[in-house]
Amino acid sequence: MAGFQQLRVTRKVDFRGATKLGVGDPLTRGKVLYVDSASWGVGASGRDGTDPNYPLDKIDSAVNLCTAGDNDYIFVLNSYDNDATTITMDIASVHVIGLGSINLAAPYCWLKIAGTGAAACFTLQGSNSANVEIAGFAMAADASHACITTKTGASTELVYAWIHHNGFAASGDAAFLAQDGILEADGTGLDGTLVEDNLFGWQIARDGIRFVDFYWGCIRKNIFRGLTGGVAIDQITGGHSDGMPDILDNKCFQQAATVEGAFITTTDAGGGLIDGNVCAEDATGTCGNNPYLEGTGANAWGINWKGYAVTLPA
Repeated sequence: MAGFQQLRVTRKVDFRGATKLGVGDPLTRGKVLYVDSASWGVGASGRDGTDPNYPLDKIDSAVNLCTAGDNDYIFVLNSYDNDATTITMDIASVHVIGLGSINLAAPYCWLKIAGTGAAACFTLQGSNSANVEIAGFAMAADASHACITTKTGASTELVYAWIHHNGFAASGDAAFLAQDGILEADGTGLDGTLVEDNLFGWQIARDGIRFVDFYWGCIRKNIFRGLTGGVAIDQITGGHSDGMPDILDNKCFQQAATVEGAFITTTDAGGGLIDGNVCAEDATGTCGNNPYLEGTGANAWGINWKGYAVTLPA
């Protein structure tokens, strides 16, 4: 009987990510970079970020290593508070994914700039931010900043971002607050952007999503809960308003029950399909005034609910 031959490995096997991620690299022609908290993890500066065992300590540092259009991925491995200033997403087609918190046994990454929240977490910078993806974070800012904002005065509009599976000021901790969840204040645009499957929460001081220009976009399957200061989805008047997004299948647990349009308010833009949204009753068993308010735009209003009743906008 012949003896066993010695097994020889002749091809390199890449196990990057197996120890912490449990998955291999995504299929992309670009780079895969890793970031970890320096205080809770093993992140440090001066690395190339390509090895999850030797990750970078700042998301912004990883963004600066990306190449526009290459679909580079940045995986954030643990709860995170190391960036001292707002993370500027100024390179197109970059994906930033929070993978969770080992310390808190949570499926998302905390993100608060320098631990103080005195700045937005992400700034989307016109067309330089085209096709970016942001997912997997529990974000907070402060009472004067949104969690995600567009750069005011950008010369070109942002197009086709994907913002999903995040929490915006959704902690019960009063220190984890924000003025708005997502803010586009001057018409520099969220054109073609998809905002889906997010939680906009208790500590938002003003609006969940506040925008002037959101043409060709879609806001769908989000939950707005406990916003006490403003409107869940608020299209504000501006000098550059191309159109409305489609607003589909969102849920709102009524906040300012005495305010008309507290769930969805439109002003001077039209062209959006608004359908399947549900404004639930509050603890007193009422939704207060009409949660839907149509301005001068011509939007297509389908079947939207106030409690158990189908409701047309005011």
